[in-house]
Amino acid sequence: MNLSLMLSLFFLTHPYSAMGGRAQRRQRQAEESLRPYIGRVEPETLCELLKCHSPVGSWCQVVEEKGIPVPKCICPQSCPRQRAPVCSVVGKTYGNECLLHKEACRKRRRISLAHSGPCLVPKSECTEEELGQFPYRLMDWFLLLSRMGKSYTPAALPQTCLSHTQRTQLAKQRFTLLDKNKDGKLSRRDLRKLHYKRMPLEHCATSFFRSCDYNRNKKVTLKEWTTCLVDRSETWFHHFMSVKMGSSKLCASIKENDEKQP
Repeated sequence: MNLSLMLSLFFLTHPYSAMGGRAQRRQRQAEESLRPYIGRVEPETLCELLKCHSPVGSWCQVVEEKGIPVPKCICPQSCPRQRAPVCSVVGKTYGNECLLHKEACRKRRRISLAHSGPCLVPKSECTEEELGQFPYRLMDWFLLLSRMGKSYTPAALPQTCLSHTQRTQLAKQRFTLLDKNKDGKLSRRDLRKLHYKRMPLEHCATSFFRSCDYNRNKKVTLKEWTTCLVDRSETWFHHFMSVKMGSSKLCASIKENDEKQP
């Protein structure tokens, strides 16, 4: 058996070895970049700047090395009893941030903090009418996010005046940003992060994202995502305009062949 095949088999059966090596290198680089500031800047401040890559799930704490307080990424062995609830990006409330990292280390998974305080629980159930409208509202939000940081003018087209192609492009752009591991699929974990970190009070998010998984494999592909967002948002708005306004036209000035970036 040649060396490359042996290495491939090793990393297939020991995935954390490959991941751990990269994470450890990144961790060393992060710590080295802060080393010139140790003793000159408060260690607590340096801890806020230090991103923990290794060990998986760890958080930065100030520890002493040769009598000098330094920032270090560690896995907590024990946690204080005082309650200071925090919400993780996967929608679970922990008694304090230490407990979040303790569980993350035990499971060897990165569990990020969504916000301080317990996870927010929607006060009402998502109605069928609200679920139907949700993709349109979500597309509106994505459009706003795509324009943030750009030179925005009042003349910018609202969502109602975007063509089908432009909406599809907008949905694809957001999919690319959410697909962190670039495998062409959004996992339930990816979608929970979007929900609990960006829109914790949106009570239709969970139901909607699950409905996008048409083949029930716990993954949402790009095609499922665009169909779910674009087609359903347009269907809802056509119906809304027909019932409320007597016209199913989205925008009188829309020109499918005159495409502009959203």
